[in-house]
Amino acid sequence: MNYKQPVIIICTKDRPKDMCSLLDSIKIQTLKPSLIIIVDGSDNPIDYILGPYKNLNLDYVQVRPPSLPKQRNVGISRLPDECDWVGFLDDDLVLEENSLEKIMENSQNKNVSKELVGMAMIINNCEYPKFSIARSILLMDSPKGGSFTLSGCPTMYRNTTDTVEVEWLSGGVTFWRKKIFNEFKFDEWFSGTGYMEDIDFSYRVSRKSSLASCGQARCFHYHHSTPNKKLKTLGSWQVTSWWYFADKMGFNKLYVLWSLTGLALSNFLNGLFKFELPRLYKFTGNILGISKVLSGKALVKNYWQK
Repeated sequence: MNYKQPVIIICTKDRPKDMCSLLDSIKIQTLKPSLIIIVDGSDNPIDYILGPYKNLNLDYVQVRPPSLPKQRNVGISRLPDECDWVGFLDDDLVLEENSLEKIMENSQNKNVSKELVGMAMIINNCEYPKFSIARSILLMDSPKGGSFTLSGCPTMYRNTTDTVEVEWLSGGVTFWRKKIFNEFKFDEWFSGTGYMEDIDFSYRVSRKSSLASCGQARCFHYHHSTPNKKLKTLGSWQVTSWWYFADKMGFNKLYVLWSLTGLALSNFLNGLFKFELPRLYKFTGNILGISKVLSGKALVKNYWQK
């Protein structure tokens, strides 16, 4: 059976080698995308690598200064009218050769509660943890993976080969029906953090329509570790982005503070007793973020830059 070809949007910054690996994996797909929109926020443009991939039908655009939600929105603005499904892929992915075919095949799935408008691939080399009672006490986990707790915390997916209905989608392995962009855009408050913008977007969509993780569409994510000097900032983003999202969506703030305290405590204890220095850096950032929450500064747009 033939399925309509999706359009792919790749938001990238300073990763030419990763981009080549991703594009190489797209070249051998059993179902090719109709168009690939590359939105480049690099300090040094990477369009020089694209020569060998012209047969993929590429549309290249630069966005400066870089901002993941802004780059996503620019990609959306360049979508052709006739496309139906749109994929957002991180630049450090490598796809299994039938990933796009499986996504489009499962986009016809009717075993969901509402119209299916969003799907995500499963990442082979990602750890999908089992349900944790300790984390559930902190309102950071629930028996149903891919859902939200009372504090607005997204719980991790469970690794599966099935198509499973979920409430949020991880932004870099995600496919959406184009028509939803008539109503929803990525919130550029998250500009600079690249943290929770995908949670915010998919939560809003999931209030009206169904989302699913597709266990048959799979990929590998070759994640770049955050340098230690940036981990304090990341720890602060973890708190302030969560607080902004929870405030915007009306989650109970006492529950949110309980979970944020648990997040900071988890980073501290793991850093201290498991000798995980990066977790201690994140802990110091968590404390900074919580201080912003308590002082009322966490909701100020781009306060994290100051």
